[in-house]
Amino acid sequence: MDKVVDCLENAYQEFVTAATTVLESKAASDDDQAAADAALESFKKKWEAFKAACDQADELVDSAKQRITANTTFPVNEDMIDIFASSVVDFDG
Repeated sequence: MDKVVDCLENAYQEFVTAATTVLESKAASDDDQAAADAALESFKKKWEAFKAACDQADELVDSAKQRITANTTFPVNEDMIDIFASSVVDFDG
């Protein structure tokens, strides 16, 4: 689980850094379109990597939820399941 969290954190930090680079490249020089395009391309790649890390974390949460509900000997309250569902952010929605 730590690996998934670290991967998500790293992907997020790289995504934010790439976004900052795009903004800085646009502000620094409007004439250097190649630098702006390169920064934007890097941003797109980091966004995709971040989404993939989010999907991986979502799968981990779903797996944990299934293990918890499968191993319970008492009826599981739907509110308990909703705790897991509300803790995962859907960045595509």
